[in-house]
Amino acid sequence: MGGTRLRHIAIVASGSLPPSRDPAAAVADAARSAARLAEDAFASVPGLQAFSFFAPGIDRLLNAPSGTAAALRGCVEAAGALGQAAARCGATLRLCGRTEGLPAELAVLAAPRPAAETARTLAWFLSYGGRDEIVRAAARFYREHPGAPLGDDDLDDCLDTAGLPDPDLIVLAGGPLEAPDALVWQGSYAELWHTATPWAGFTAGELREAIADFHARQRRFGG
Repeated sequence: MGGTRLRHIAIVASGSLPPSRDPAAAVADAARSAARLAEDAFASVPGLQAFSFFAPGIDRLLNAPSGTAAALRGCVEAAGALGQAAARCGATLRLCGRTEGLPAELAVLAAPRPAAETARTLAWFLSYGGRDEIVRAAARFYREHPGAPLGDDDLDDCLDTAGLPDPDLIVLAGGPLEAPDALVWQGSYAELWHTATPWAGFTAGELREAIADFHARQRRFGG
């Protein structure tokens, strides 16, 4: 491996979502911002195969007893906005994360297997944790292959991101510079780019700055 080919961009909106009286509106607004960024990225980065979005703030709303129902309504609206953006880009919307407790219209978006590596994918991480994903993937493998040894490729095939290239660039937006519990396995050799800009103010221009910085780097892939 080498060079600065960019096949997969992942954005972690690690700060809090904009305050809102309505959790549904906060979730939908965050997803619409991601949809706009995804469209710009697919249009401006030749060969981009995947764009991933994870906002831990959405998961926090889903886990808040007083706002769960409203947050779920917002997630359904968010899926509509992300799905429309994916369609305009010639991409498929994929939901990554746990599907228990999600409405059927969200659960149906869970990762298809296997996926074509050349297809464009807009991946939305919901009810998600990176370490939890690894545990679920390992459990899935052993259910399907009792007693078999588990290798790297086997785990790849059981992850929520099965069939997608590993992220080349992970953008940490809107929070402190710290390792997120996201794409723990897949992001081992990703380039990281951080900005403290709140998610509501993060723009396509800032994403392009991150992409330009990526292309200026000499990647070492852990070496």
